[in-house]
Amino acid sequence: MELEAIAPSGLHDKVLELISTLPGRQVLDAPAGYGALTKKLLDKGKNVVAADIDIQKLMVIKNENLESVKLDFNDPILSLDDDSFDIAISIEGIEHLQCQWNWVRSLYKALKPGGHLIITTPNILNFNSRMRYFMEGRYEHFKRPLVNGKSWSKDLENYHIAPISFFELQFMLESSGFDILDVHTNRLASKNMISITLRPLFRLIYFYKNWRDVRRNRGDHRRLYKTILSDALFFGECLAVLARKPFV
Repeated sequence: MELEAIAPSGLHDKVLELISTLPGRQVLDAPAGYGALTKKLLDKGKNVVAADIDIQKLMVIKNENLESVKLDFNDPILSLDDDSFDIAISIEGIEHLQCQWNWVRSLYKALKPGGHLIITTPNILNFNSRMRYFMEGRYEHFKRPLVNGKSWSKDLENYHIAPISFFELQFMLESSGFDILDVHTNRLASKNMISITLRPLFRLIYFYKNWRDVRRNRGDHRRLYKTILSDALFFGECLAVLARKPFV
């Protein structure tokens, strides 16, 4: 049975590739959507808790290793047991939430010590997105403004409301206790002649910004800027961040 995958092209494949390198069988998939990734995880022998605000969509999956949980991810108190999961997966969810910090902290609490998080979101720092923001004041994947009483009802139900760049996501994850291990992408959607030609200019800009910050005792951010200018962030369509909850 083939279930509808509502994630961008190649994203599920990248997530499954990452999971294949991680230990443990207890997996949280939230939000689970129509269950396309959930089913793939079950097929790989994982025990999955699939959480979503609408779990009726998951009823078509019949598997003794699946538990469906109804969750509103904006709720300040989420019914997830502490220290329960080896792996938590949050695919294209955080950009829909009003309470992003609460969600990240909830994922941290739900993971066992040493457990891993894979969290993805549209990459608003890729070259195409930067150019769209320069021209329109809107990021890629956040193209249409929401207007109360005027926006299409489908937009109101499904639209990305909270763009988050790697700058903010890194701070959010690390402030919540996570160690960031790596950053990946599903595909290089912005790699073209213009973006390749202009990346050295961005390197020069970040070099100057870091030199100025170091000189003013505001910190050395070379590692962060190197990540920002990596292929995954400068050209990638979606961020896929791999992080870990420390053992202690």
